[in-house]
Amino acid sequence: MKRFSGFLIVGTILFSACKSNETTPTDSISLALHQSGRLGSDIVIRADSIQDSRCPADVNCIWAGQAKVKLLLKKDSDSTAVRLSLGADPGSTTKRPDSTTVSLKSETYKVILREVNPTPTLSNDNQPKTAVVQVTKI
Repeated sequence: MKRFSGFLIVGTILFSACKSNETTPTDSISLALHQSGRLGSDIVIRADSIQDSRCPADVNCIWAGQAKVKLLLKKDSDSTAVRLSLGADPGSTTKRPDSTTVSLKSETYKVILREVNPTPTLSNDNQPKTAVVQVTKI
């Protein structure tokens, strides 16, 4: 029994000493226009704008278009607005328009626009859009 207890203690110490260098998502959420949601226990996110000018899947287009989303992130009394997009933006100087970093209450988060649904087709042009957003604490 003493050996087993010793093994458990050593195992617990080794397990707690291991720390991963990888960042893990704080949360991922799907939001409709003007909808708010809570990520984890402390981040509130709201979709203020969802614009989708992507080429419908069943059409041949000259330009692929893009989906743009404006989000408001809040942590306690601190808040910040971000604009993210999927698809090429010829006038943008941002390397990755689908992601950005934000600082809220002295903590840094990476915000990534994963998708805007539904993907446009000729038949679903008037359907409400949702934005899938991932937030990772860095």
